[in-house]
Amino acid sequence: MLFILALFLMEILVTYMIKDFIPLGDAYGMLMLLVSIVAISLYLYRTLEREWLAIIFIGFVVRVFVLFIDLYIPSITIFSSGTDTEYFHEVSLLIANGMYPLEDGATNYVPFLSAIYYMIGDQRPFVQFLNVAFWVFSAIYLLKAMIHLKTDKKLMFISLLIFSAMPNSIFMSSILLRESLIIFLITVSLYFFVRWFTDGGFFHFLLAVVLALTSMLFHSGMIGFVAAYVLAFLFLSTKTSKKSGQTVLYLLFFAALFAFIFLNAEMFLGKFISPEGKVITEVEIGGEGGSMYLASLNGLTGVAAILVAPIKMFYFMFSPLPLDWRGLGDIVSFLFDSSIYLFLVGATVLGLLKSDMPIRNKVFIALFLVVTVFVYSYGTQSAGTAMRHRNKIIPLLLITFTMSNTKQLLTLANIRWKQKKGERIA
Repeated sequence: MLFILALFLMEILVTYMIKDFIPLGDAYGMLMLLVSIVAISLYLYRTLEREWLAIIFIGFVVRVFVLFIDLYIPSITIFSSGTDTEYFHEVSLLIANGMYPLEDGATNYVPFLSAIYYMIGDQRPFVQFLNVAFWVFSAIYLLKAMIHLKTDKKLMFISLLIFSAMPNSIFMSSILLRESLIIFLITVSLYFFVRWFTDGGFFHFLLAVVLALTSMLFHSGMIGFVAAYVLAFLFLSTKTSKKSGQTVLYLLFFAALFAFIFLNAEMFLGKFISPEGKVITEVEIGGEGGSMYLASLNGLTGVAAILVAPIKMFYFMFSPLPLDWRGLGDIVSFLFDSSIYLFLVGATVLGLLKSDMPIRNKVFIALFLVVTVFVYSYGTQSAGTAMRHRNKIIPLLLITFTMSNTKQLLTLANIRWKQKKGERIA
């Protein structure tokens, strides 16, 4: 992965050095894109075993195909491509050319794009392809996490197939939106969390938290992962940390982390702070019109809003629900998106109930899911937005699905975690 990222950086730097001397048109942009496609293809061929190569490579090819449709066949509308994607492109170009103030760009994805456009000019195909590349890296690290957990191959196949073939995932990682970058950061974060879960080591935990924190730059809702990692330390006190006396190191790290987040609250917690700089304590949980759901609960705030959290989370995960279907589009969305989340959540819950792993591990896996879904569900009021946001947590759902249904983790739990008095390991 580092080699490919270095290649992308080299392409950007070379373009920056020659753009003032040579006119760089569409042909040059296509050359950059083709070099990148070949590089990713070779990377996959050299990195993956044959049994996994086909799934990820086909997923890669499909996304490149969708990218070309999005850019060059305007008569075909790609789901979620339109207002937001064009805003990101146009405003980022204006900022790169000094025609728009940087601080007025919506989300930190705009400065990210602006920096690239400043270096290479209006070469959108290459910039948009970076999202496809981020998906490829995400798939690789998802596979590495499952291999590290010694997951059953059948479960790995199902998880990779879902990650590669989900229509919404294909669209989100092929167009000019921030979702692919966020998923990449959180998937690598989860990989290092899995390394900490299985092997221990403060460095693994540090990388997991830092990467999750970086994903928060692009969407505050990713704070659920940071909170879950902190809970992991509290729930899953390891033998290694007890013996090596690392508890103080972790506590100092948490203190520094919380101080850093709150000192930069506007950057990391923008969704939870009002324009006046105050923490939002009243939450609107419903909406009206279009694909909005729970409109009858609109206006509910404070404690009352918290009490209906299960309903809010249920709609976030599985909408558009049959009772809210407005036509063929909602039916298709349910069959090819909502039903997959229904399967993953159902299989995870069933796996946890049937598993003999320690109760603490079961509680933590369930709590991890609840915390991340809870945070996002309160910032979402429509089925379309829910489909877009829950895609960000698909790596977590796939990992917890495999963890909950893998027999090997029973042995792992017996070796890795300190048994409490009266607790049955396996």
